[in-house]
Amino acid sequence: MKRISWVVFALMLLFALFFVTGSASSLPPLVASHFDPGGYPDAYMHRNSYTKLALALSVGLPVAMVALLAAVYSKARDMRLPNRNYWLAPERIAQTRARLVSSGVWFGSTMTAMACYVHWMELDAHRNVPPHLSNQLFTAGLAAFLLITLGWIFALLRSFRLPRA
Repeated sequence: MKRISWVVFALMLLFALFFVTGSASSLPPLVASHFDPGGYPDAYMHRNSYTKLALALSVGLPVAMVALLAAVYSKARDMRLPNRNYWLAPERIAQTRARLVSSGVWFGSTMTAMACYVHWMELDAHRNVPPHLSNQLFTAGLAAFLLITLGWIFALLRSFRLPRA
């Protein structure tokens, strides 16, 4: 289960890389980069700058987050966890660290998916002249990301319950 999280994360990063670089050329030279509450653009940036930002958010930020979590969790000796005395006992600390790292990798995949969704919304907004962002779809995507994040936190905390005897 731990290895599959890394495989999924790597595949998500590859997808993001190819999706952003492969689709950015369909955007106009001046890309609407911020939208007002009505979904109309109120700020623009050059397509090259937008592409770099989209890659930073869909690949760079998740990689940095996963690297940070992996570095911290793989060496941590003292963490605030439910039932910490049980989970940080010498015979279980390696398993605990691996679970935390794997969980962080899954979160990195979620971050990548959200960034790709935002890029897809950007592409969709530019199918209209003038560009128009669907606030309903953006809000739905953001709500889904927040619910998934809350579910991730809940599942992680729940995984540190004491095992039944």
